[in-house]
Amino acid sequence: VVTPTSTTIYTVTGRTGSCSNTATVSLTVNSSPTITASASPTLICNGGSSTLTATGGTTYTWNPGALTGSTTVVSPTITTTYTVIGSNGSCTNTKTVTLQVSPIPSVTAISSPTAICAGASATLTTSGASTYTWNPGALTGATIAVTPTATTVYSVVGTSTAGCTSATRTVNLVVNSNPTVTAVSNPTTLCSGNTATLTGSGASTYTWNPGALSGSTVAVTPTTTTIYTVVGTSTLGCTNTKTVTLTVNSIPSVTATSNPTIICAGSSATLTGSGASTYTWNPGALSGTTIAVTPTATTIYSVVGTSTAGCTSPTRTLNLTVTPIPTVSAVSSPTAICAGSSATLTGSGATSYTWNPGAL
Repeated sequence: VVTPTSTTIYTVTGRTGSCSNTATVSLTVNSSPTITASASPTLICNGGSSTLTATGGTTYTWNPGALTGSTTVVSPTITTTYTVIGSNGSCTNTKTVTLQVSPIPSVTAISSPTAICAGASATLTTSGASTYTWNPGALTGATIAVTPTATTVYSVVGTSTAGCTSATRTVNLVVNSNPTVTAVSNPTTLCSGNTATLTGSGASTYTWNPGALSGSTVAVTPTTTTIYTVVGTSTLGCTNTKTVTLTVNSIPSVTATSNPTIICAGSSATLTGSGASTYTWNPGALSGTTIAVTPTATTIYSVVGTSTAGCTSPTRTLNLTVTPIPTVSAVSSPTAICAGSSATLTGSGATSYTWNPGAL
């Protein structure tokens, strides 16, 4: 058995006893073809295809698959080594090429939370690949924050380190609208110490501040001008705010004086009020900053002042003392005298007396 690498003439010498002879035989050695094999591309994703190409022969058989041809398209599901047998008509040769197959990543997508209120944000999270692209927005990352204005279906495609892309996964993010809240005050202007009613509408529940008051309608008694904010919450838990300004006017601080504070019956005194814009005096329902009174007996006068904003003061009082006129009598003893004589004049009915002429 011989395995020459090139055409060779073999000579055989045969012997019988002392006699011999020779013969020759020529063994032709045909060259094997130089086969090359390649794959384009050499790395595919599961479900993709690659083109296998062989050169150097005249016919070709590829395995696995017993595929024929210098060029063939394959779609293996796992990494596979292909062997091509190339023939030049009389001799064959083989070559191998390995085609790498990367799996398709399996991607998941979740939203936390799955429902938000308009203006709020949700976090979208995915896993199972190396890089990710979310739409709408062409956002990238395994975790992204989104603030949609309406219910939106987000899709994500993951790409492995080998460049293989996943099937598209979707997640539905529900956006609930915020309530349209209104707030009114009745009245919008009041005097310190009085009460106004605040009313909210457009939501399900309401919280008013300052005060952390709850209810669609609340009563408030602020001492100064106050801006009230109401937070309305819908049945879905979404909120909105509205403000209302309640103007508070101060109560005037009124004083009252009398000049003089003691008069005689039939005389007058001047009553004066200050600290407000207009004044009402009683008894008498008299009006004015200054009034003249002539009471016949000691009287307690009250005054109420009203500011330009219409706020009334507490009642202020003053006591005007009226002293009655004494009933005076006078007698002379005797009632007739001679020139040069004296008489005694006597007054009664008062506490002190002055006689004229003479200012005695």
